Amino acid sequence: MTVDYIAGANGLGDGTLTAASIDTLTWTPPGGTVGLAVTIANGETKVLEGGGVGGAITYIRVTRTSVTNLTGTATLLLAYVVNDVAGFDDTTSAEAAAGDIEYRCLCLRNEHPTNPAVGLSAYIGTLGTQRTSDTGVLAASGAGTISTSGSFADWPESGFAHILNAGATREIVYYASRTDTVLTVPAAGRGQCGTTAALGVVTDTIDAVPGIEVAFEVPSSGTATTGSVQLLADEDTAPTGLTFIHAMNSAGGSTHASLGVGEIIYLWIKQTVVVGTESFYRKINMPKLAFESV
Repeated sequence: MTVDYIAGANGLGDGTLTAASIDTLTWTPPGGTVGLAVTIANGETKVLEGGGVGGAITYIRVTRTSVTNLTGTATLLLAYVVNDVAGFDDTTSAEAAAGDIEYRCLCLRNEHPTNPAVGLSAYIGTLGTQRTSDTGVLAASGAGTISTSGSFADWPESGFAHILNAGATREIVYYASRTDTVLTVPAAGRGQCGTTAALGVVTDTIDAVPGIEVAFEVPSSGTATTGSVQLLADEDTAPTGLTFIHAMNSAGGSTHASLGVGEIIYLWIKQTVVVGTESFYRKINMPKLAFESV
């Protein structure tokens, strides 16, 4: 067996892949319950789901590579991947003190043998429960706090907050620290990711997001299946001719109408490190980038 993909919703810890019979497999996600047995023949690729409520999203995709009877169990240790193309490299003390913007690029390819991928969209996933700034908002500029009658308990200890009103972006800010009800925003944290500082109101909604933006680039200097992407001098040089998107849904994401069989598209990721950011381990992995196609 080879494990092709593990959904981020499985979380961290040990999951178990079990041969329920000589031709069937089950999946038990970390801390979860065993899912239904799935029959898989040599050469087939199948999705295995965890059991119970939420089992449909705690899945893995596997491929059988032998006619040998299935037997036994395999323990899969699930951990966050860091320093990859989506997580970027470590931020140095000098970069954190001065602020830094870096870029990475992914190549996506439609591997389906017959069908196009229609309505492709890339957008930013959230990192905590959406809240309302109903007990305190930011002034039009400068340092300040955002407070809620709800709870920020499942938000990162520091990071970015996307502020919206009636679904439209008001501002993206960096908060240096938080309590369960208050985000503390330094002056340098205002107007991030292409936004500008703006007076908040108590009906604003706020979402925890990674400090990244995305943009598609159509291949050039070749065909739709082999075309190249623009080359940059270094990770600090911005790609040209692109509009980076910070939307949190497919409707506002970076979109591409159709990706034919075997065709490719390039996805650029822009990461912002705010002046004075304190250094510590933070998870920014692929589940925080969302993709949709219909």
